[in-house]
Amino acid sequence: MKNRRQDNRAARWRLFLISGGIAVLDRLTKTWAELRLARPRTLIQGFVNLRLTTNTGGAFSLMSGHGWLMTFVTAAILIAVSLWYLHTKPEDAWSRAGAALTLGGGLGNLYDRVVYGEVTDFIELAFMRFPVFNVADIAVVAGVICLAIGILRGGSGHAALHG
Repeated sequence: MKNRRQDNRAARWRLFLISGGIAVLDRLTKTWAELRLARPRTLIQGFVNLRLTTNTGGAFSLMSGHGWLMTFVTAAILIAVSLWYLHTKPEDAWSRAGAALTLGGGLGNLYDRVVYGEVTDFIELAFMRFPVFNVADIAVVAGVICLAIGILRGGSGHAALHG
C-alpha cells in the first residue's frame, strides 16, 4: 500500500506533467497560428474564427503596453499557486485540476511575454464582441473556475482560506 509521502510525490508529478503539457500544447498551437494564419479563417461558421493577433497587456488587453508589469504579475501568480499547492497538498479533484490548468496556462503566456514581449492570440468568437484569446487563456479561465468550485465545495482551497 502506498504511503502518504508517495501519494504526495505522485500528485506533484501529475501537477507538473499536466501543467507542462498544457504549456506545450499552447506553444504548439501558437506556433501553428503564426505559421498558418496569414489571413483569418472560419473554423465553425458563425461561431469561431481563427485570426492571428498579439497582445502586450493582460486578459482582454488590459494594461496594454505594460508588458513588464504583466510579466511580473504572471510570474508572481504562478509562484503563489505553486506554493499554495505544495503547502496545502489538495486532495479534492477540483483544486488539483484548477492548479494544473492555471499553472499550465500561466506558463504558456509567461513564455510568450519573456521570449517575445507579447502574447500570441488567435481564437475569435464570431457570435459576439470578445477579445481574441489562446489555449493558455482557456486553461487559466477553466483553472480559476475549478479552484472556485473547490473552494465553494469546501475542498483544499477552502481550508487554505479559512484556517
